Amino acid sequence: MRRRRLLAALALFPASLAGCNGRGATLTPRPTESEPTVPGPTATPISATQQPPEPPVSPTAAAARAFVREYERIAARNAIVEYAGDTPARNPRLGEPSAVVVAAADAGFYLFGACRAAGEHGERGEYTINRHEVPHFVGRDGTHEVLPWTAVVCESADRPFAAEDPAANVVDPAQYYGAELHLFRFDGASHDVRLLVDYLDDGAPKPVYSTTVEASADASDPADEYVLADLAVRRGTYRVTAEIADAAAADSDVTATWTLSDPDAPAWTGLSVFVGNDGRPAIGRPDVADDALVPGPSLCATQLRDE
Repeated sequence: MRRRRLLAALALFPASLAGCNGRGATLTPRPTESEPTVPGPTATPISATQQPPEPPVSPTAAAARAFVREYERIAARNAIVEYAGDTPARNPRLGEPSAVVVAAADAGFYLFGACRAAGEHGERGEYTINRHEVPHFVGRDGTHEVLPWTAVVCESADRPFAAEDPAANVVDPAQYYGAELHLFRFDGASHDVRLLVDYLDDGAPKPVYSTTVEASADASDPADEYVLADLAVRRGTYRVTAEIADAAAADSDVTATWTLSDPDAPAWTGLSVFVGNDGRPAIGRPDVADDALVPGPSLCATQLRDE
């Protein structure tokens, strides 16, 4: 097992980098959806930030999604205003926000949101904000939490789980990254998180990978995204289990199946584990083709392999 912390980016980039999600590295080219576009500039500079929307009370999944879309629109807009400092952001361009419900729990909904915006800032030129797969929790009690991660903590098996027969693998592990899982912690890193992956299509469940992401009272940034990278390339069905140590909630573990058959499908990199502030876990994946709402492919697999 290898582990490393990589700086990533929910950040502003020069216009020449617009469209890069900051994490899309693979061993071989990976087909992607077309890059989201940012509309043409408006005539009016903007210089004042806006207040984020109030979360809905007793939301449905649709209401939670609409709220996150509006939150991301304002967050992207405010980012280019704040970057401009004392001068207005000229020729602002605001993209269409997007959001998807990834998992529904008793306490509320876990979602990913995304939005892009750009503006011109004097001598600094044009800059673009690219908010992508930002994790949100919208509670059924009207609460809201967001994890604007600034770094990715990588962990990887020494080699991905693969079959001896190359025909039984989705991809050649020497030429393509393995599938990966993502962990998002809304608990402030206050619980140990035990993650287990088992293969189910060859008799009794076969252990593939297990790890414990430890609690940390002095974590530099509990919002960091945690990635288990390059886990498997063998075609078939897997079981993913998340167990939360010392959680007050009775339902402190959750299990989901994970089917790997296509490296370009959201399941390959999008399966995500969320830990609520009460220690209750949830697992889901975004069922969308929009790359801005699907985690990965992360830099972790290639970075750790290169080492």
